[in-house]
Amino acid sequence: MFKRMKSNYNPFLRRLEVEYDFQGGNGTVSRKNAVESLAKELNKQADRIIPVYLKGSFGAKDLKGLFYVYDDVNLAKMHIKKYLWFRMLPKEERKKVYDEMRKKKVEKK
Repeated sequence: MFKRMKSNYNPFLRRLEVEYDFQGGNGTVSRKNAVESLAKELNKQADRIIPVYLKGSFGAKDLKGLFYVYDDVNLAKMHIKKYLWFRMLPKEERKKVYDEMRKKKVEKK
């Protein structure tokens, strides 16, 4: 289903940067499914794998993705922007978090 295109270990940020090509995955592979399948292949925990992007192109069935695999979850929380964390949440939880953020913003004013 997928093949590793290239990977690079970044010792400064202590993460593995992996690029994958999901053959026939355009429109069928979700972020959650991609992370779970990578976790199985790399023998890592799914919470340490951050999907940065999944790109498909018009007319092609392949899907390319970039993933960061961190050694430590706390490092990932320091380095990764909030919106990437929100992308991995289910829609209901994401909506709750956004509503809470809006309430806090209104309270500050």
